[in-house]
Amino acid sequence: MARKHAWDHALEDSIKSISIRPSLTGYISKGIALCGKGHIREARAAFDVASMFTNQDSNTNHFLLLIKAYFHVELGTKALGDARYDEAADHFTIAVTLGVFSSNVIHQTYDDFIVLFGWDLESLVLTTHQKRCQAFFSAGRSDEALEAHNHMMDTIDESAKASCLEWSNEFKERCSALAAQDDRILGAEIPGQDQGGYNAEPNFFHGTHQYSQNSRPRPQQRPGRLKKLRLAMTRTPRSAPPPAPPTTSPPVTTTTSFKAHLRHIFTRPSHNATPPVVDVPFAKGKERNAAAGAPGKDPNIISDEDYERLNTTQQDPNTQLQQQAVAVHVDPGEHGGGKSCICC
Repeated sequence: MARKHAWDHALEDSIKSISIRPSLTGYISKGIALCGKGHIREARAAFDVASMFTNQDSNTNHFLLLIKAYFHVELGTKALGDARYDEAADHFTIAVTLGVFSSNVIHQTYDDFIVLFGWDLESLVLTTHQKRCQAFFSAGRSDEALEAHNHMMDTIDESAKASCLEWSNEFKERCSALAAQDDRILGAEIPGQDQGGYNAEPNFFHGTHQYSQNSRPRPQQRPGRLKKLRLAMTRTPRSAPPPAPPTTSPPVTTTTSFKAHLRHIFTRPSHNATPPVVDVPFAKGKERNAAAGAPGKDPNIISDEDYERLNTTQQDPNTQLQQQAVAVHVDPGEHGGGKSCICC
C-alpha cells in the first residue's frame, strides 16, 4: 500500500503487523505511513522505536539511517515546493551529513526498498545533492550553494558526474551571477543619500510600514552603513545665528507700572476697610465686659491698681529717708533763726 501512496491502508497494515509481532519492518512501515499522512512527530517516534530492534547490527543500523535520510529528503522536497528554502536546505543537509549515501550499500538494499516502499534509491544521492544546492541558491545563499556544489562533485561517482555535467556548469554560472549581483548591491550607494555620504533630507520613519525581509541589510552591508552613520553624526554642525539684543522698556514706564502695582496691592476695597477706633473710658469698658459675660477677676493675677497700692504702702526705708530729707530741704522759713539747716 505504501508503494501506491495509499497511506491509510499502509498504516492499518503496519499496525496489524506490529500487533501480531513487533518488528523492525513493522515500525519502519508505520513511520513511513505516518510520514506520508503528514504526521511528522508520530513518524519520528515510530522510527525511534524501530531503532530498538537493530540489535546493534551495523547493517541494520545503516538500513535505518538510510530510511531516516530518505525521510528528510521527502520533507525537504515538500518545503522546497512550498518556497520554504531555508527549511528545505536544512533537511537536505541532514540527509547528506548522515553519511549513508554510499552507492554500494544502496545497491545492496535496492531490491528490498523497491519491494517495500517503491523508492528509487539509484538516483537518491544525486537528487539529494542537487536539491540541496537549489535550496541554498533559492534562499539567496550563493556562497553556501557553491560549497554544496563542490561537496556534491567530491561525493558522487564518475557516472553521476557525467550525467549532471550540463546542470553543473549552468548552476555555477547562476551562482557566479548571484554573487556578482550581491557585490554590486554592497558597493552601491544607499538610496536617499548624496555623494558626500550624508542624508540630504533625512527621514528616519520613511517606509516603516513597508519594511520586509528583502530590505533588511546583509551582514556585509552593515559596516559600511555604520561608517556612514558615524560620519553623519560627527559632522560639524552649523553655527547658530547670534541672539538678538534684548529689548527693554524705558525706566520711567517700569517705575510707574511698579508703583501702580504696589498701589493696587496695598489699596483695600471699601468692604474690607478697618472699623474706626473709638476711645472708651476704662470704667465704661468694664461695664461692657461685665454685660457681655466676661470672666471675673482672677485672684491669682495682680491688677495694675493693686500693684500701685502695694508700692505706695510698702516703700523701701532708704526711699522714705530721701523723701524726708528732701522735705526738710524744701521747708520754707528764714535762713538761720537758731534752727539747724542742711546748708549750715
